Amino acid sequence: MGMQPITVSLCIFALLNKESNGQPVRNEIRRETSCSVRNRLLQQTAATTESFLFLHGRSHHHKHLQIRMNQIKKENIRQGLLYYTLATVTLAAIFFSYIFNGRSMEMMDFVGWIYFIASCVTHAAVFCLVPFLALELPLALTGCRRRLSGTVLPAVYALLFIVAVVNSYVYSIYHFHINGLVLEMLTGPGASEIFVFSTWEYVKAISLAAVFLLISFSLRYASGWLGQHPVCRHLNWNILLAILLFVLLSQGIHIYGGATMKGSVIETTDVLPYYFPLRANKLLGRLGLVDVEKLNQIRFQNHGTAVKYPLHPLKINKPEKALNIVILCIDSWNPRTFTRKCTPNICAFADHAELFSHHLSASNATSGGIFGLFTGVSAYYWKSFDYGNIQPLLITNLLKAGYQVQAYPSATLEYPPFAKMLFRDVKGLNISTPGRTTYDRDNRITHDFMVDLDKYDGKKPFFSFVFYDMAHNMELPKSKLYRFQPSWEYVDYMKLDNNTDPTPFFNLYRNSVAEADSLIGMALNKLKEKDLLRNTVVIITGDHGQEFNENHNNYWGHASNYSQYQIGTPLIYYYPGCTPGKRNYRTTHYDISPTLLHDVLGVSNPPSDYSMGKYLEDPSPRDWHLVGHDLYYAFIRTDGTIIEKQGSGNLKIMDRQMRPVPGYPMNPRQLQAVILNMNRFFK
Repeated sequence: MGMQPITVSLCIFALLNKESNGQPVRNEIRRETSCSVRNRLLQQTAATTESFLFLHGRSHHHKHLQIRMNQIKKENIRQGLLYYTLATVTLAAIFFSYIFNGRSMEMMDFVGWIYFIASCVTHAAVFCLVPFLALELPLALTGCRRRLSGTVLPAVYALLFIVAVVNSYVYSIYHFHINGLVLEMLTGPGASEIFVFSTWEYVKAISLAAVFLLISFSLRYASGWLGQHPVCRHLNWNILLAILLFVLLSQGIHIYGGATMKGSVIETTDVLPYYFPLRANKLLGRLGLVDVEKLNQIRFQNHGTAVKYPLHPLKINKPEKALNIVILCIDSWNPRTFTRKCTPNICAFADHAELFSHHLSASNATSGGIFGLFTGVSAYYWKSFDYGNIQPLLITNLLKAGYQVQAYPSATLEYPPFAKMLFRDVKGLNISTPGRTTYDRDNRITHDFMVDLDKYDGKKPFFSFVFYDMAHNMELPKSKLYRFQPSWEYVDYMKLDNNTDPTPFFNLYRNSVAEADSLIGMALNKLKEKDLLRNTVVIITGDHGQEFNENHNNYWGHASNYSQYQIGTPLIYYYPGCTPGKRNYRTTHYDISPTLLHDVLGVSNPPSDYSMGKYLEDPSPRDWHLVGHDLYYAFIRTDGTIIEKQGSGNLKIMDRQMRPVPGYPMNPRQLQAVILNMNRFFK
């Protein structure tokens, strides 16, 4: 199209020139006119030709610039990818150093080292990928000058390296990674009283930061130099493939190692900050690669443990008379139902026992609540107990003392894996109970317990754990819904919101608790009938609470927050010769195990040697009560304030009604003491 103006002009000029040359000139006027036209055409042709050459030159120059820009973008992306790789390797090396600061070295084997190295690369690749995609890639694609793109990302990566190194120090001291609690300690009022640094330490910190800044920018320079090397020009896909192989290797080992409870794999997973590799236990079970039925009963060699429990060897003064122990536990027991109308049998029994009116569970869910009751420590240690094959001191010493230990579970003990975690060494343990419904199973465990009481010959003391599930599932025959009306016939969670009238739902729950009370009444009557209360300790409690939107925050059930309605539960403690009455000071599930070890088994060590609790008879304050598990836990202050460390690492502070408390005064020195106390059972 660009040639058309020139072509037309040249054709007209040629025709006119031919005409003037082939015909005689008739007059002067004709000659002058032809010359004038010819001159104008020549001028137009010259101008058009000049315009074409100019436009053609610009188009050629524009194409050259476009090609050059594409080359620059490709070079930037290639160099950025090389820099991303070098930064990943550097951060992976920092992560690898964590293993020497922690407590996992003694559990390492060949597979563990392969897994940990692959996991370090995988986790570092994820951390470095985010700033690469957010900063480097957009700058590279827009063709920004290298000076700009070569400054932003190195600064971010340097900060990432520095934070990773600081986190390694935090992990070596506190056994967890940087989170809201650590930040509060570092930035809260009075932080200078805890962290007192000399001038030399400040110089070292600044020097360390400068070193990592230098390393980061040096890696950037190296990536630019390597990007010019012919060998590195075709490594992009190979780099991505290598990183992908590390990801697949780490996840594959963890999938199988996690299912088979391989200590070196599971223990080192927690070494890396906020690292959550894949699990596929059910899939492996369906494929026949692991035995699901035996998964929770796996006994592997104990190559060492990260926990020292107890802190000192137990000193036991064997009592003259052995007492039996019976724990009657109601899953999800809200203290509001502990009334003579709803639980008449338990209330009647409590008249002759010690009633603790401000009792708190160890968690807001079954796993943490029962774990804390039996071990005396928080489920914060669950993984370490599991991987280290550590059993509760209560059960271990009951077996040593010759007790017959038995459980009567309505829900299976395979999940949560209490059969392995709490009763591993108990022979003939009831792991599950037959029955089509929860109501059937609750009735069956009561029957089984009473049958065993009838068979009891008194030769050996016994320990019985009867665990009712009716209040948890709220599954009742219609004929059992008569006590409290109006009542739902079944739980319909789709109807629940912040404006829902809780009355019919709560009445269904109260009917369920009342039915559990009637079964517990039968068990208590059997103990009386067999004259066993004269030498038996009886504990009636719940594993945790159950919320019915009491705080009007649209919370229903449990395992969703750490309010008093989800962690509060009744506790009735009976022993021969007890002084009946209400105890109005705070007690916790952590108090039950040390009380039984001391009062029944004769352990003379202080509770702090093997528990986070005190004796139930000790009225001293229990401030900073720890609830939850290793990733999501909270401290409950004596005034009801909830200091919650969320899974993301954020710190959230609320009052007892779950309302945020802005500007809550935190004493860093006190917070540090609390954290150190929380971690004191780690080696």
